Amino acid sequence: MIYEENTRDLILLEDITSLFRVDNTYRKNSLSLTASENYPSMLVRVLGSSLSGGFYHFDPPYDANPGEWYFPDSGSMQELSKKVSNIGMAIFEAETFDWRPNGGSAAEQAVLLGICSRGDGFVHFAHKDGGHFGLESIATKVGIKIYHFPIIEKTLLIDTAKLIKMVYDHPEIKLIILDQSFKLRFQPISKIASELPDSVILTYDCSHDGGLIAGGAFPQPLLQGVDILHGNTHKTIPGPQKGFISFSNKEHPMLIPVSTWICPNMQSNSHSELIAPMLIAFSELASFGGEYARQTIKNAKSFAAALSDEGFFVSGEYFGYTETHQVHLILGTQEKALDITTNILSKSGIRVNNVEIPGSNGAFGLRLGVQAMTRRGLKETDFKEIARIFADLILKKKNHLDATHEIKDILQEFPLFPLQYSFDHMLENDASHDLLREVLR
Repeated sequence: MIYEENTRDLILLEDITSLFRVDNTYRKNSLSLTASENYPSMLVRVLGSSLSGGFYHFDPPYDANPGEWYFPDSGSMQELSKKVSNIGMAIFEAETFDWRPNGGSAAEQAVLLGICSRGDGFVHFAHKDGGHFGLESIATKVGIKIYHFPIIEKTLLIDTAKLIKMVYDHPEIKLIILDQSFKLRFQPISKIASELPDSVILTYDCSHDGGLIAGGAFPQPLLQGVDILHGNTHKTIPGPQKGFISFSNKEHPMLIPVSTWICPNMQSNSHSELIAPMLIAFSELASFGGEYARQTIKNAKSFAAALSDEGFFVSGEYFGYTETHQVHLILGTQEKALDITTNILSKSGIRVNNVEIPGSNGAFGLRLGVQAMTRRGLKETDFKEIARIFADLILKKKNHLDATHEIKDILQEFPLFPLQYSFDHMLENDASHDLLREVLR
């Protein structure tokens, strides 16, 4: 009987190992060009399996007396949460840092519900202009009025004058959320902030460009007049799938209401096992973020220009196609974009997703992101080569098997380990070995 149980258990382990092997091979051989994913470093990945995941930890971003949500601690989780909060405040020029949101959607929903009540209003980007999907359903459900930013179609920038008029015409508006997910430009934050009445709170969702902000390629929103910065940590920030909320002022009257919505109102588990990988990801940004952010933007600009030269319709020609990690490739109907995504490109080893492209009058295409492949070490010339492969597949309709071989040849030069702009190069030292032994013990 014991023999049969051992055999069964070994088969289970071998089966799981096989599945991991399949996925690792897929990651290694895929050209990842989605704008919403990244490659976390080895330390980030391993630390996400630490034992602390089995235990609760809830420290809010302000002093609070122990209560029903207090659990005894060795002291290590409290110290880790302090460290990640300190580095989060440093790289985002913030006075508070709440690591607890389980993703960017939870963060922005807590901001919405903490600030607005039934009958209040908020402004954000419409879906056609790249707004995030996670707000309107919950706002409608609880009776919060929805307004959309007026956008100048040619520039894809907010029309500040029309926005300010909207706010004064509708005094029920209490919140403005800059929540653009399809993002080619940095919006005129300081101008908006300087003209808003004191009754309106301005927040910025940096889920997509957080790594570019931390790396100094974009201005710091909290220094531009934004009240609250929030977002996730797995796009241009190459960390675990987590979220955060930061305030420019630790005495802000909405700090406690927003924090309370995160925990305990929305979450009874904040996944404290991800504090350590967040700390490593933020530390990598503090060490390598400037070079990483600059190269990401250079790669995006090179990719966009090369796609245009190959004959594609690339959004944003008026302002040089892109100022971020994203490139928007306009293809036509939703059906055409989906077919190219799921068949032509996917079968060739290229990972993308299709969206409605802002400023294209309802056309669909690809929201491409270069941040993940930048972490693997690709530079401008490599993205020009990828643009040629795109043209071969989509415009010239060449055999996808030829492209598959070309992509594998490219990726062999840029392995998943060690990643660039990371601590992967440190894994051979004794300190790293001691850390990994403690995590895996």
